[in-house]
Amino acid sequence: MIEKNFEIIYREFRLRLYKHVFDIIGEKSGSLSATEYFSAEVVYLLGSPTITEFADYLNISSPNAAYKVKSLESKGYITKEQTDDRRTFRIRVTDKFLQYYHDTDSYGTFIMKMLSERLGPEELEKVDRIFEQFIAQIDLEKEKERQSKKEKEKEAKWSE
Repeated sequence: MIEKNFEIIYREFRLRLYKHVFDIIGEKSGSLSATEYFSAEVVYLLGSPTITEFADYLNISSPNAAYKVKSLESKGYITKEQTDDRRTFRIRVTDKFLQYYHDTDSYGTFIMKMLSERLGPEELEKVDRIFEQFIAQIDLEKEKERQSKKEKEKEAKWSE
């Protein structure tokens, strides 16, 4: 029963999120494609990743990542800034993207407003505790991924 309910919630969340994104990107000249929007959003959510970090996170090739970055940069949605060591670049979203993004008008804010209107303080506290458990599990999974990546890098070095 819980799996079915979760799937319903997750499916509906995704559908409404995609609708929200398409409402944002619209069909105007110079607007972002859905792929570009999600690429820029990943840059935003990662902070200011290098192109390699961006590529690794999305599990895409460096040339593919560089192509996406160049396209977003040419449209004015991200910038590349050379690091102090001058060997790599950090990518950041621009104000143009932030105006597009409407962080304060996000779908997450909408969902939280809906929950706050439907649930009382005690129920919201229970939901918050469940969210904290989800976050703890997500953090564990991220750490497992980091460890697995380190092990693969070590194996690759030993096999050279």
